[in-house]
Amino acid sequence: MKNCKEFFEKTIAIIDNVAELERETIYNAAKVMGDCMIDNGIVHLFGLNHGKEFAMELGYRAGGLMPFHRVDVNDLALRGVIQESELSAKDFSENPEMAHKLFNLYRVEKEDMFIVVSDNGCEPIVVEFAKLVKEKGHKVIAVVSQNLVDVTDARHSSNQKLTDIADIVLNTHSNVKDAIIDIDGTHKMNQVNAIVGNVIAQMLTAEIYRYLTEKELDCPVLLSVNVVGADAHNKKLSSKYEGRWNS
Repeated sequence: MKNCKEFFEKTIAIIDNVAELERETIYNAAKVMGDCMIDNGIVHLFGLNHGKEFAMELGYRAGGLMPFHRVDVNDLALRGVIQESELSAKDFSENPEMAHKLFNLYRVEKEDMFIVVSDNGCEPIVVEFAKLVKEKGHKVIAVVSQNLVDVTDARHSSNQKLTDIADIVLNTHSNVKDAIIDIDGTHKMNQVNAIVGNVIAQMLTAEIYRYLTEKELDCPVLLSVNVVGADAHNKKLSSKYEGRWNS
């Protein structure tokens, strides 16, 4: 079998498995997110490393929904809160104090909620961020690989993991080492976790749309700039959340 065909078939099998096993959780998550949007709230998206891909999949995308905001650690340096050398330090994700600095960068309203993405759910900055969000009364949806969470030691001082804090946990069901194509019987290549995460993100988008339109509510869908009138349409949607989001 050609490697590209093997990768495609194995990836589709994983996605089919996730679609079946996570179906009800995705429905529930989409309802919570839809209710947040009905209340004029924003869904804030925070992920480290490959978790950023999930946030980028939802944050201000043509064909996506408007009320999303990406929480980006790079903003800490861009806005002069920390030095770039601190941002690039190897132990950056181990410093829970950075979670407070990051949260305080943004305007967060009481109606808002958060999605926090982490493969292993154990980085101290991620756990501290989720704890802080919950303490302030916001709902948290976690996106993790539960297989990896289960074999990773808690590193936060509370001994908690992201999954201990979240209201809803979405599981990508990826393997511990993520890669799926065998090289030599010992090592593998071709990661799939980010792909599955992006599919989950789009499934959530589709379900939020269904949930809102079944209530006969307008769904804030962003249009491609290639569509005539898209700029005015998108500006009308985004102006409602002025000062509360970035792409």
